[in-house]
Amino acid sequence: MEAEMDAALFRRSAAGLELTETGVILAAHVARGLEAIRTGIAQSTSRAGTIELALLPMFASRWLSSRLGGLLEANPSLQLSIKNHNNNYAHIDKPERFADLGIQWGRGNWSAFKVTKLWPERLVVACSPDYLAAHPIRHPSDLTKCTLLHVDDTRMWEEWFVDNNVANPVAPSRMMLEDRHFQLSSTINGLGVSLFADWAVRPELDSGSLVNPFGATFATSFAYHLIVPLAAEMSPSVRKFHDWLLDLSRSASAPAPKPLS
Repeated sequence: MEAEMDAALFRRSAAGLELTETGVILAAHVARGLEAIRTGIAQSTSRAGTIELALLPMFASRWLSSRLGGLLEANPSLQLSIKNHNNNYAHIDKPERFADLGIQWGRGNWSAFKVTKLWPERLVVACSPDYLAAHPIRHPSDLTKCTLLHVDDTRMWEEWFVDNNVANPVAPSRMMLEDRHFQLSSTINGLGVSLFADWAVRPELDSGSLVNPFGATFATSFAYHLIVPLAAEMSPSVRKFHDWLLDLSRSASAPAPKPLS
C-alpha cells in the first residue's frame, strides 16, 4: 500500500511501529469505512427486515398499541420489534445499532437525529383525591408544599413554575421515578403530584382515580417526537412505518386548552 500511495504509513524504530501523519489520516478513513460496513451488516442481516422501535412505555401502551392493528392488517409482512427505552435512546452512542427509529419525550434538541414533533402537548397537574384532601391545592404556589413526582429530571416542573408565575419556589419534596407508568401508579396511590400529558391520563381523570386540582391544562415546550438516527438509511419497511406514524399524528391533536381560572 505504501508503494501504491508513494508515501510512508509507518515509522519504524527500535521501539516498534508508529503511524506517520499520512498513516493517521488513512486510519481515520479506514475506521469510518469499517463502521459503515458493520452498520450495513447489522441492518441487512441481524434485523432481517424487522423494524426495530425504541419506544416509551406510556406512549406505546396508551397511544400506539390501539392503532397498530390497522397498519399490520394492511401490511401483513411487516415485522416489528418494540423495545422499552425510557427516554435514553436519544442519548446512547451509535443509536442506529439499537433501533431504526424511536419516540422520545423532550424539547427535540437531539443533534444525532432527524427530529419531528408529533403534536403540541397540553399538560395537566394530577394527584389522587385523598392526596388533594390532605394537601389543599388552590394556587400554583401551593405545590411548593407538595411532593412532586417526576421522571428523569425536574425541567418540566421548573418550566411549569415559571409559566405560572411562581418565582424562586422553595424547593419542595421531590421523588424521581423510573418511567411514567410507575409515576402514574405512584400518583394514583397518593405519593404526590405529577405533570402528565392530558390525553395520557384522561381515563384516570374521567374515572376519578386522579383529579386535576386546577381544572386547567397548560402549554409546554415538551412533546413526543419521532426521531431517526442521521447515520442510518431507512429501509422501505422502516420508511413505511415512519410515514404511517407521521400521517397518523397529523390527524391527532392534543386536547383543547382549558384555562386556569
